[in-house]
Amino acid sequence: MKTNAEIKSESLKRTFTGKWFGRMLLVMALVGFANNLANGLVEYFYRECEVQTWADFLVAKLQALQAGMDYAVPSRTIALQMNYATAFSAFIAFIFGGIAIFGITSVVLKAAKEEDQSWCRDSMGGFARPLGVAWMGFVLFVRVMLWSVLFVVPGIVATYRYSQCWNLKVENPDWGAGKCLAESCKLMDGHKMQRFLLDLFFCAWALALVAVMIAGSVAFGTGAIGKLLDSLLFAVCMAGMLILSLWMSVARAIFYRELKSAARNGI
Repeated sequence: MKTNAEIKSESLKRTFTGKWFGRMLLVMALVGFANNLANGLVEYFYRECEVQTWADFLVAKLQALQAGMDYAVPSRTIALQMNYATAFSAFIAFIFGGIAIFGITSVVLKAAKEEDQSWCRDSMGGFARPLGVAWMGFVLFVRVMLWSVLFVVPGIVATYRYSQCWNLKVENPDWGAGKCLAESCKLMDGHKMQRFLLDLFFCAWALALVAVMIAGSVAFGTGAIGKLLDSLLFAVCMAGMLILSLWMSVARAIFYRELKSAARNGI
């Protein structure tokens, strides 16, 4: 299996020296638009029909407390309505969130393996199995949350244990969530620390960009020119974050490819 240095070097070339950078941006834009549109329509419908979720209620409650005002405790009927609204919002979020993750994972895996064939069609595969990707996201979320309840460290370990679930789902769309989780555990056995160190490299770069933004905001001051320079720096750092996220995604996909290769060779 390749070292992290080799994975980072290869992923850097794959991300920025070919056609995949534009393709990944296109897929991110398409699935991101679909996700935002779906959630936005739900919020618009709730707002027009004056339907409130529990999240809306908690925000209103906090604002009332900060303003020194009382807030009304919801009646049983309103509480039941908020339960249904919250559940439906979560359902839509899991469906379109799963579609987005499936699409991005698909195109990134194509980039890692240099597979040109039907890359765009395959990245839209989540739309063909919305309930499957929603269930995958829900089960993964519940598993990680249950481990996190025990303590922070078990939650982090669970995150890495199940980190290959979406890659496996993309390559085996007919697999259920349980099988994807089980196979991910097998693949990551003995490799969690290497993946953690790989992620740590990209986290360090992300923190450096955040530090630059904060330092620039302080250094430029509050004048008109300072605000302009601060806005430009913010835009540059956000572009850097986007580029960094693509590089990290391809590195993770190559790591998965190496895991599969090591498993086949019995390493």
